[in-house]
Amino acid sequence: MITLPLFHRPTSRFNGRALPRSKPILLSEMGPAPGFWAPLSRFRFLLDKRQRGIASSLLLLFAATTPAADLQVPSRQFPTISSAISAANDGDSIHLATGVFQENITLDKALTLLGSPDNRSIIDGSGSGTVITITSPNARVSGVAVRNSGDIIEDSDACIYATKEATNIKLDGNSLTQCAFGIWINGSHNPVVINNTVTGYQKRLISDRGNGIHIWNIQNGLIKENRVFGVRDGIYLSNTSRSSIEDNVMDSVRFGIHYMYNDNNRVTGNTTCNSTVGQAMMFSKRLVISHNAMINNRDHGMLLRAIYDSKIHGNIAYGNNKGIFINDSDFNEITGNWVEGNAVGVAVMAGAENTQVVGNNFVSNPVQVLFSWRFSLYWNNEERGNYWSDYLGWDYDGDGIGDRIYYASNRMDHLMHRHPKMRLLALSPVIQLLQALETRFPVLRSASVIDKKPAMHPTTPIPDQVTAPEKACL
Repeated sequence: MITLPLFHRPTSRFNGRALPRSKPILLSEMGPAPGFWAPLSRFRFLLDKRQRGIASSLLLLFAATTPAADLQVPSRQFPTISSAISAANDGDSIHLATGVFQENITLDKALTLLGSPDNRSIIDGSGSGTVITITSPNARVSGVAVRNSGDIIEDSDACIYATKEATNIKLDGNSLTQCAFGIWINGSHNPVVINNTVTGYQKRLISDRGNGIHIWNIQNGLIKENRVFGVRDGIYLSNTSRSSIEDNVMDSVRFGIHYMYNDNNRVTGNTTCNSTVGQAMMFSKRLVISHNAMINNRDHGMLLRAIYDSKIHGNIAYGNNKGIFINDSDFNEITGNWVEGNAVGVAVMAGAENTQVVGNNFVSNPVQVLFSWRFSLYWNNEERGNYWSDYLGWDYDGDGIGDRIYYASNRMDHLMHRHPKMRLLALSPVIQLLQALETRFPVLRSASVIDKKPAMHPTTPIPDQVTAPEKACL
C-alpha cells in the first residue's frame, strides 16, 4: 500500500466522503487503474497551486530518466535514415551500418548520427541540394562519409549545413567529398567542428568551388584538426567572435584561412601549403595569431589587412612569394616569427607605425623587407631587435646585439622588386656603388625599416616545418 501524505487537504472530498486532515490519501482507495499514471490523474483536482508545481516537477523528473534509444539503420523497422529520424526522440542515437544511403536528410531533433568505423557509412546526396541539414540544437554527426551534394554555389549546397537554430552541435570524424561546400555553419553558436576531412571538386576551376568549412556569424566555436584539400577557401570565417581555429591543415586551395570582420578570436597551429595565400587576415582586431605555418604559397604567406590590437607570434612563413604582407595594420605585436626563403620576407605597404616588431628571424630572403611608406619604421625596442641573416655588422662587447644599425630596405631593393630584370645587374659595380652611397650618405637614403639592435644569432631554434616542409603538408 502506497501513501502520499504530501496531498493532505482537510476540506477536500473524495467519492463523496470528507477527508480529515490526519488521514492521508491511499492509492488503494482510488479503485483499479489501467496503469501507473492513471491514479495520479484521478487526484489531480485535490492539489492546490503549490502542490501542482511540485507534482509537475516530479513528473518531469521521471520523464527525464527515460533511457535514450539506439536505432539501427537499415533494419526492418527503419529502412532509411529519414524513417529513423522521424521515430526518434531527443537524445537518441542512430547507428548506420556499412553501405551507401541515397538520401538527403534533416536532423530536426537532438540526435546523434553515428557512422561505422573508417567512414564506411556513406550518405550520398545524388547531386541534389544539401545532403545533411541540421536545424536542431545539440545534434551530432560523427564518423560518416558524406558526398555528392548539389553543385549550385548560390544555393549554398553543402555536405552538411547547420541553420541558426542548430546551436551546440558537434561534427567530428566525418569525410566530406564532392560537395559544393563541405561544412556551412550559418549563425549557430557554440559549434564544435573537429577532425573532419574535406575534399573539393578537383576538375573545376578553383573560383567555381565552394569553401571547405564556411563559418558565418557564430560565437564560441571550435574549429580544430580538420584537413581541407582542393576547395576554394579552406576555412572561411566572417562576423565571428570568441572562437578558436586550431591545428587545421589546408593544401591546394585559394586562401588557407580567409578571415574577415572577426574579433577576439584565436588562430593557432594551422598549416597552409601550395595555395595562393596561406592566411588572409582582414578587418579584425584583438586576435591571437600564433604558431601557424605558411609553406610554398604562390603569393602571400600571411596577409594582414586592417588588423589591430593583435598578437602575431611564433608563425612560420617559408618558401612563399611574400612571407608576411602588412597593409594598414597597427598597434600589433609581431614577435618570434620565422620568415625564411621567401622572395620577399616582409612587404610593408602602409601603416604599422605603432606596431612592435622584435625577436623575429628573417633568413635568406633575397629582399628582406619591401617597404613602401613615407616614414621610416624602427623594428626594435630598448633591449633587442630581430635577426637578419644578411647583417654584416659586428659585436665588440659580445652581448649578442650588433653594434651597427641594420637598414632592412633601400632604393635598389625597391627598384629590383618592381623591375625584376634589374636583378641581372645586382652584382654589377654600378648597383653596388649606388647601394654603398646610400649607406654612407643618409641624405640619399629613402624611408626604410631600421633595426638599431639587430641580433647576431637567431632568436629561436629552426622550426621543423623549415627543415622538413613536406611533412607539414597534406
